[in-house]
Amino acid sequence: MADLDRGIVVDEATTNARGNVELFGHVSLVEGYDLPTYKGCHALVRLRDTQKVVAVMTSEQKLQSLLETALSTGNLIAFRGEKMFNPPTPLGGSWGVDVYSIYGVILYGSA
Repeated sequence: MADLDRGIVVDEATTNARGNVELFGHVSLVEGYDLPTYKGCHALVRLRDTQKVVAVMTSEQKLQSLLETALSTGNLIAFRGEKMFNPPTPLGGSWGVDVYSIYGVILYGSA
């Protein structure tokens, strides 16, 4: 499938092979952790199509930077990842939203 907005051709068979999703929304919070048990961040994203809030988690600094930029600009993002069924809770407790482990973020411009 050609994605001319990004200038690449996406192989849908590969990206959807393990239950991966691509969802769109706006970041409302980013929280980073540097704990013995978890180094990374989570962000809350209000999904564009359903208005449902979900959490995304990553330990990749480049993805965290894109999430922080989306928070500060208010620009739309797309994220790719897998829904987690037993996500870690870095500070204890439990999640009140669905959580996705992400491997990609697209940050759209404001135009």
